[in-house]
Formats: sequence, C-alpha cells, structure tokens
Amino acid sequence: MTKRQLEESACLVFARLARAMARSYIRAMEGFDHRPDHRPDHRPEVAEKRRALMRARILEATARAFTGRVSATPGIEDIARAADISRGTFYRYFESLDEAVVAAGIAVSDELMIGILPFYDFLKEPWQRFSVGFRLYLVRSLEDPKRTEFLIRMDVWPHGSLVDKYMSADLQKGLDEGQFEIDNVEAATDFLKGASAGTIQAVRRGVAEPERYIDAAVGMGLRSLGCDVEACRKGVQFSRAHVAQLPARRPFSET
Repeated sequence: MTKRQLEESACLVFARLARAMARSYIRAMEGFDHRPDHRPDHRPEVAEKRRALMRARILEATARAFTGRVSATPGIEDIARAADISRGTFYRYFESLDEAVVAAGIAVSDELMIGILPFYDFLKEPWQRFSVGFRLYLVRSLEDPKRTEFLIRMDVWPHGSLVDKYMSADLQKGLDEGQFEIDNVEAATDFLKGASAGTIQAVRRGVAEPERYIDAAVGMGLRSLGCDVEACRKGVQFSRAHVAQLPARRPFSET
C-alpha cells in the first residue's frame, strides 16, 4: 500500500470515529436543557418535607396541649402557642380542632405500634401475635404515661390506625386457621381496643398487682376470641416471658 493510500485509509478511519462520536453526543444531549441557568428543581420536594415537618409539629403540640390538664379543654390558640405558630398556620393544615385531635390520636397510636413491631411482627402463630401484641401495647402505653393520657382523655382509638390494621389482620388469620372463633373481625377489633383502653386506665389508677391484672386481661382477650382454657394459659405465659426480655421504652416526657 502506497503512502497516499495509507493516508486516505487513516482519514477514513478518523472520519468514521468522528461520526460515531457525534452520534453518541447527540443521543446523550437529547432532551437536555441547554439554558445556562438550568438546574434540577428540588423546590417541590423541599416544600413537601417542610409541610410534613410542620404538620408533625402541630400534632405533637396538640398531644402535649391535652396532657396534664384537669379542667379546661385547650383551644386552637393553645395549640398554636405550643407549636409556636400563628392561628392562620394552624388552619392551613387542619380545618378544625377536632380534625387535629383525631390526626394526633392516630399519630400517637401509630408511634406506639411502630415501637412494638420489631418485638412482635416476626411471630407467626395468630395466638402468639395477639397475646404478645396485646400485652406489649398495654405495657408500652403504661411506660409512656404522657402519650397514653392523651389517648385515654380524648378517647382516641381511631379507625385507620396501625393498631387497627395489625389487630384486624391477626384476628382474620386466626379465624382462617381455626385458632379463633369470632363472628365479625371489625367488631372484635373494636371490642379489644376498648378492653385495652380500660385495662390501661385501671392500671394507671392503681391496682393491687399490675402484672397479674395484665395477665388476666390477656387471658380474657384470648377467651373472647374463642380460645380454650389451655390456649389462654399458654398465651398468657408466652407473652409474659417474651415481653419480660425486652428493654424499657424511653417515655414521651423525656423526648
């Protein structure tokens, strides 16, 4: 091959390489905004985070405003003051005091439930899940009297909370597997939420032997689900031994 042919061949190779690079560049730049001031717009994400933080702040203030009071019910002004916000800011998030109270009730109840999930949700048998979950919710509530005072005082055990979701699922599974005998899962869930609230109130007021009182509540809970005496005894013992191994929870007043 002559020198001229070699030069022509080299030029052809470089030309093909240049065309390939140009095509790659064009593909890479498709849809790219070439304006000098173009930057990813994170403002919607930042705004959503700020809104979530403010909402949580108002809910926390709502729960705090209702605890430690013996007479007058707090108003929106009290909650706004506790959250260090204006009344107008409150109304940007909630239409009424009742709406904020219900939302705060769900938030407090869900926080308690989230706290017990790591110690309960790995259990497989419905009778184990119910007995441990029921006892843990009682114990954790009693360890956190400030939050529990809000739930009990306002009678906030709302539908749509995590305790509703998990308890209903456990009861349905127990029914499907023949471990429980109940006519209506929703009615049973509401009944047991009421039983847990009553037990918490009684222990907070003072009972002679709180541990035995909670044992009895767990046993009666299982009996209400159609478990026989032996299954109730097993559930009480299993849940007591399981919960006794767990660390205490840091109370609301220290957070």
